[in-house]
Amino acid sequence: MRRTDPLRSEQEVNRFLNYMAGWNPTYYVACCIGINWGLRASDILALTVGDVLAGEGGRIQISDRIQIVEQKTGKLRDIPVTDKMKDILKIHLRMLKKRLDYSQTLPLIPSRKHDREGLCKAITRGHFSWIVGLAARRLGLARNGRCIAAHSLRKTYAFQAWKNGTRVDELQKEFGHSSVETTHRYACIPSEQLDLIFTRVDFGNKRAFAEAPKVTSK
Repeated sequence: MRRTDPLRSEQEVNRFLNYMAGWNPTYYVACCIGINWGLRASDILALTVGDVLAGEGGRIQISDRIQIVEQKTGKLRDIPVTDKMKDILKIHLRMLKKRLDYSQTLPLIPSRKHDREGLCKAITRGHFSWIVGLAARRLGLARNGRCIAAHSLRKTYAFQAWKNGTRVDELQKEFGHSSVETTHRYACIPSEQLDLIFTRVDFGNKRAFAEAPKVTSK
């Protein structure tokens, strides 16, 4: 399996999301969740309408925080929901309410397929990854050996968080990695950033050393 790459620049992220918004609003919401919350594809697609709603009234209100138990690790993620994400989710739920059998158990990222009981199913991981990869290829983001797929969204979250000042050890704790080096590789942080450690701690004085009296060993 090829290693997936993150979207590295804000321009890339915005181009990608704008393309998704024009292609399919549901795909756009799924990608916003992946990039802004750092969730795996399996956890994004497991979300239901009830997971993001605050209360059960007729008026759509989005929760201030989302709690998700990761399927792979069993770890509880407690995620604050920004005003921007609240607006995106609110618009999304309004659209779902108009065209589907809206309920708390409806998948947040629904497909056109239904199960044997006639209930709407979420899109599959394979389809989601294909969607992300196709968009990246159409935008020219998957050139020069880069592999962009669904897991790239989670890596984009890690890379952009690091670029915006989050320490690598904080990301290591959030992702449950065994070492900082693992987080560096996972988030595709350039190796040059590790080299900066050695350039920032660089004591000594060439002249003082050259002029110091020489001590001979006995």
